[in-house]
Amino acid sequence: MSGQLEFQKNGNAGKTQSYEIVTYFSDEETDGDVEWTHGNFPLEDYTLALKRSEKDLSYNHSLGMQITKITEDIFVGSCLQTVADAVTLTKEWGITAVMNLQCKNEQNNWNIDGESIKQKLQENGVLTLDFPIREVDSVDLRRKLPCGVAILYRLLRQGHRVYVTCTTGLDRSPACVIGYLHWIRDVALQDAFDFVQSMHRCGPDRPALVWATWDLVAMAEDGNHKGPVTHTVQFIWNHGCREGEDVLLVGDFKGEWNELIKATHAGGPKYIVDLRLPQGKYYYKFIVGGQWRHSHSLPTEVDKWGNVNNVIHIGGVATTNFNVPHRPHPKASTNIKVIERPLTEDERFTLAFAARRMAFSISPITFLPKS
Repeated sequence: MSGQLEFQKNGNAGKTQSYEIVTYFSDEETDGDVEWTHGNFPLEDYTLALKRSEKDLSYNHSLGMQITKITEDIFVGSCLQTVADAVTLTKEWGITAVMNLQCKNEQNNWNIDGESIKQKLQENGVLTLDFPIREVDSVDLRRKLPCGVAILYRLLRQGHRVYVTCTTGLDRSPACVIGYLHWIRDVALQDAFDFVQSMHRCGPDRPALVWATWDLVAMAEDGNHKGPVTHTVQFIWNHGCREGEDVLLVGDFKGEWNELIKATHAGGPKYIVDLRLPQGKYYYKFIVGGQWRHSHSLPTEVDKWGNVNNVIHIGGVATTNFNVPHRPHPKASTNIKVIERPLTEDERFTLAFAARRMAFSISPITFLPKS
């Protein structure tokens, strides 16, 4: 999309409205039991990237609430710290809805009286929505971003001027706005990033945004992406072989089990195969010394003929259902890296359909998934 982005506002000027506070459900209460994650890349790379980013972006809580106008109806920034910030949002910025991606424990860490702030917003007729996404957690952002964008879309359709906020205003809240522009408004991902970052100093988690995009496409295609490749996958056999033998990979990557792929010896008992694949579910096995085998250290599944195969799910399916028993994030059995590339025309239409389908699974009254 070229040129300046313009959004039509359905204003409610002059109308006095009263809203009750809406608090979105969350699995945040069990955060103490989760296995925190840095995403699907080596910890050393993550640490170095974090150090580099600290030179460019840092959060100074003493500066107070920092807010930026992105469009006539979308504002983004850091957390509300005081009751005075609630008054500022309504009196100076005309905000009618606050979408807060901050977790409760973050408010506690910064000694923020969230309940008093909510009460003041309510007194000023502002709708308040809590949709917690864990800070610096690529998996949680990827998992919840489609639903977050859906809520933002429903608020905008009701004519609200929305302030999207997280603790720093540097990551989760701008990611939500970029997701809205990319998925709902059909703005190319790079253009959406450039547009938001040209106005607001931020550094959203780009890989999480890309992966969430493929999750939405998979949702519309019943979990099976049939387009061009979306991920690079490294398959690993860690059990060695006898001298002179080969390790081969075979699976239904192209619909048939007739293509044998020779693995590369990576030292010791480790053999690897790198493939570029569309998002979806695949069965596979290893052939070691002429014997068909599955790895006991990798996920397995029995097919309809009773054969035990290794199985891999590349990508996921977006959902509004987070109200499930929480468990630690599973470690990846193989190394998967998401591929970012321009979407095809069919994928753009599929993405727009999936994003709206997600949005209309949200109740416009409670902003919870429809039963």
